[in-house]
Amino acid sequence: MIKIKIAIISDIHGNSVALKEILNDAEKNKVDEYIFLGDQVNDLPFGNETLSLVRKYSDKVLKGNKEQYFIEYDEEKYDWKNIQFKNTIFMYNELSKDNLEYIKKLPHAMKLEYDGVKLLIAHGSPKSVEEQLHQSNRELLNKYTENLEEDALIFGHTHEKIWHEKINNKLVMNCGCSGVSPYYIGQAEYVILEINNGKIDNIDYRLVDFDIELIKEKIIKSGILNEDTVFMNLTYGAISGHGMMRYKFLHEARQIMLEKNGKLYRDNAKGIFQYFKLYDDDIWLGLAEKYKDEFTFKKGEI
Repeated sequence: MIKIKIAIISDIHGNSVALKEILNDAEKNKVDEYIFLGDQVNDLPFGNETLSLVRKYSDKVLKGNKEQYFIEYDEEKYDWKNIQFKNTIFMYNELSKDNLEYIKKLPHAMKLEYDGVKLLIAHGSPKSVEEQLHQSNRELLNKYTENLEEDALIFGHTHEKIWHEKINNKLVMNCGCSGVSPYYIGQAEYVILEINNGKIDNIDYRLVDFDIELIKEKIIKSGILNEDTVFMNLTYGAISGHGMMRYKFLHEARQIMLEKNGKLYRDNAKGIFQYFKLYDDDIWLGLAEKYKDEFTFKKGEI
């Protein structure tokens, strides 16, 4: 009888602190294989540390939309000056050349097989790193499973809590958000999938603690607050109990931008940045002033 345990980790977003705890937990649970579903980097400025761990543990790694932002920026060298974009440029510049070349080669989806069990893994969807597969979108989920050759479709990207169900007699699973989930304070989620004798035998939702104070210290030490305080406050807020603040901030920014300009994107945008939402600086800084009492970091652009 063959038994295989697979740790499936999605949306780390540079949170190397959380990733270390996930890997420790996985090792205690005697995991055999590791799968990373994309968005390993970007949002927290610990990309090299994060990728060092990812590359050590697995060759089954996808790119997400956050890796794609780096790839597009590297190809186009955008000259956008928006404060909102400074954090991504900072993290791009911090990434080693070797790690940049590494993420360029990552696929957005992959087919895997373990003891006859076939998996299709993706970051967003089998089509795109950006497309979101929400549990409520039955039409889209049906579209991707009605003719699915594999036994399971596994993905992340939406930052919803982990969920799974059978659709068209196929396992469909969103593996949640390991690094910056707004649903937990100082906790990271991932999945251990167990395959036993040629069948998916168990799906274990894992939740592990990590040190958010250490992340605060590492953010300050990184120097990123000299470039942009606002986005770091939104990111840190998501893991320290202010997830609703982040949601309201970005929702209001979207509404104001649409009212002001009638669109969210630049006329000269290329590639993925045709749908990367960039907001004008006056909107960004105005909302930073509005929400400053909920911010952890007080210095920088605001």
